[in-house]
Amino acid sequence: MSKQIIKPFELLLEYEKRSVSHALGSAKEEAELGDWSGIGFKIGEMHLISPVDDVNEVVILPELVRIPGIDNWVLGLVNIRSNLIPAIDLRAYLTGESSKLTKHSRMLVINQPGGQAGLVVDEVFGQRHFNQSQWEDVEGDDDSRIYSYCDKYFSHDDMVWNVFAMEQLVQDANFQNASIK
Repeated sequence: MSKQIIKPFELLLEYEKRSVSHALGSAKEEAELGDWSGIGFKIGEMHLISPVDDVNEVVILPELVRIPGIDNWVLGLVNIRSNLIPAIDLRAYLTGESSKLTKHSRMLVINQPGGQAGLVVDEVFGQRHFNQSQWEDVEGDDDSRIYSYCDKYFSHDDMVWNVFAMEQLVQDANFQNASIK
């Protein structure tokens, strides 16, 4: 039994060939993904999704530096690559009920006027793909603050994904002005 010797360059060519064939999905695969992509996350029992371009990155919650005397929904400041940004408990801001920080908690880093902010959420589900033709209008007169940022939703596999408008959140004067108590 003879051993076949593979030269390093040939091995690299094989890896490149596999990578290219994997990266260049078929048109059918791309159509299955859909024409709208978002980052799925959870606040309490509600599943939300924001356009993928609205979320800069998802990180495990770094160490917090507390800020005394500020609204309870501002958890403090965190250091993300030498940038201090506010960490916002999105659940507390939207519902008044504080999140319970667990091993599943994550922070969505988003842009806001004057810099970035970190939105602490209960869980992140990663990228989800939908067809915009599946968009439905949010109906009803639920006065929950969450719904003031959601006017569309997707329903997929018996799961409702409310489309959360980050841009609307960061433009909200209440969000921009955490008050000192």
